[in-house]
Amino acid sequence: MPAGSTGMVISPTFRMLADSTLACFLDLTRTGGVLSAFNKSDMVAQLVNGTRILFRSADNPDSLRGTNLGWFFLDEGALCDREVWLILIARLRESPGRAWVCTTPRGFDWLWETFVKNATADYAVIHSRTHDNTFLPRGFITRLEEQYTAGWQQQELMGEFCDLEGALFRRAWFKTIPEAPAGLKWFRYWDLAASTKTQADFTASACAAIDKDSGDIILRDLIKVKAEWPDVRRLILATVENEPDIQLGIENALHGLPAVQELHREPALANISLRSINVTKDKVSRSLPVASRAEAGHVKLVDGPWVKDWLDECTVFPHGAHDDQVDAVSGAVQMIGEHKRRILWA
Repeated sequence: MPAGSTGMVISPTFRMLADSTLACFLDLTRTGGVLSAFNKSDMVAQLVNGTRILFRSADNPDSLRGTNLGWFFLDEGALCDREVWLILIARLRESPGRAWVCTTPRGFDWLWETFVKNATADYAVIHSRTHDNTFLPRGFITRLEEQYTAGWQQQELMGEFCDLEGALFRRAWFKTIPEAPAGLKWFRYWDLAASTKTQADFTASACAAIDKDSGDIILRDLIKVKAEWPDVRRLILATVENEPDIQLGIENALHGLPAVQELHREPALANISLRSINVTKDKVSRSLPVASRAEAGHVKLVDGPWVKDWLDECTVFPHGAHDDQVDAVSGAVQMIGEHKRRILWA
């Protein structure tokens, strides 16, 4: 950081910026005695050598435009889109014109393409492993190794670019369509978590139907929230208001059974088919019917902002941090199958 230069530190989200990147910066610069001032309202720091540092998030990439920079530091770059990088390098209009990206790899994404596959003399890659971090507490890495699969260790601990897709799902199996075919019978399944704790699961809901002509499973949308039951209950009622002809299912486990009993007393749901769904298999076994149909090209996604999050989650399942959307889709497909069997035996 040359004296008198202007730089920017960017995190993928404001929450990550405040909780991690900025907190670490302030701790280090204050301890080292190099921080002159920090304006919290403007999110701007001044070092004793005159260097000015702007702290920003990439929540809205376009907000990063306009500023002239001498350098920038992008934290957890794999969680950002390539667009963020392209916008930022166009801001390097002052000396020394340098950029740093720090990240945990996340598959063969834009970082791999830019700095490995299409590497030029302009860039250098510094590879570090979690094992190289001497500040970690004793036993930390061992505990992670006991929990992580081999592929997850390769990415998270060894810092290597690797493909975690394909344990069950592959991104290429899913085709996006602009809208759902007309006349389908829709099923919405809710997988409840009912907690706002940081490490808790999400409440997730999937809306699905089967196209009898093609045999395709159509996923119309997915909902994912981290909320307590009163807020989830309001969300369910609001969703039903826009889907009056839907069949509604809630997992018959933990919070599910009391939730179904409470919802049955709701006047707004008097004309809605609401069922508790028994779950007797593990998560992976339940997802296999979805995976087999997807592999055959028979799962279609109705285009929307939810699609990316679904693909990101399902293509690392069952190794990812969360699997709530996969559970929700499995539940919706289970409802479709049970409905077909009831018709067959009626």
